[in-house]
Amino acid sequence: MEADKLIQAFTEVVRNQDYVFSPEAIATIPGLRETIAEFETQSAQELAEAIRNWYINHEDVRDAVLLEEREIEKVSKTKPEAQENTQENRYRVLQDELQKLEAKKTATPQPNQP
Repeated sequence: MEADKLIQAFTEVVRNQDYVFSPEAIATIPGLRETIAEFETQSAQELAEAIRNWYINHEDVRDAVLLEEREIEKVSKTKPEAQENTQENRYRVLQDELQKLEAKKTATPQPNQP
């Protein structure tokens, strides 16, 4: 799996498939975000490896990322310019999306107010 495609696939899963993140996976997102921050100046390959090491323990997320990567591969074969998340912003985008997911999944539901 090419590093850029894995990062893009993971970002898309975080953004659009929050239902694959179990409470256990959500609980480990702060650690993942710290890891990503450490890799901000590293290569895409190192970031991709950190993501792999995280999702290996979260099968539903892993499966969704693998399926998403296949979809990205299909699109990139027909539209080579379809690559999203340039190298300059991939870390920020991923961090932002993880933060949104964590906030959404850990927010305390508010009781209905009249």
